[in-house]
Amino acid sequence: MNFEEKRRIENDLWQEHEPYIRKLCKYKLESVPDCIDDCVQNVFLDLSEALNQGKIIKYPKAWLTKVANNEIRDIYSKAKKDAEKIISFESQNFDNADLGVVYDDPFSVDDEQILMLKEKVLNRLDEKDRQLLNDRYVLNKSIAEIAEEYNTTENNIYQKLFRLKQKTKMIIEKVLNEKNL
Repeated sequence: MNFEEKRRIENDLWQEHEPYIRKLCKYKLESVPDCIDDCVQNVFLDLSEALNQGKIIKYPKAWLTKVANNEIRDIYSKAKKDAEKIISFESQNFDNADLGVVYDDPFSVDDEQILMLKEKVLNRLDEKDRQLLNDRYVLNKSIAEIAEEYNTTENNIYQKLFRLKQKTKMIIEKVLNEKNL
């Protein structure tokens, strides 16, 4: 494949897929609109590099979409890293402060309170429900294993777990409202 042929293929792919890739980038980068053009440009630069290396792209739209999603992920990762601020303890002038207790959190709950809450919640559940929770979340059994053990379908187990989570959430809210934690 000569240079002119590569240019023609690049141009054809640009004409055909640029609106779709731009739309994808615009949709996924709506919180950072100034990065949309960069994303589209980088996607087609990657296409150009791949073609120059002799890579055969069988499904260009899928390939371009994958590259665009990778670019979008990279943009968000870079933005997240830029947003994180690292504050050194030396610059804060901590005078031998106990770093484990920097401030007093009025909403903190100790382990003993959590255990008491857990006991109250579990006591309000049926034995079958407690066993199902134990199998799934304590023993880390798969849905397939639980379904086989209970002699039912996996879909049925998913439904039971979903309903059990909702029921448990309501019980937790009731217990917390009783205790005003």
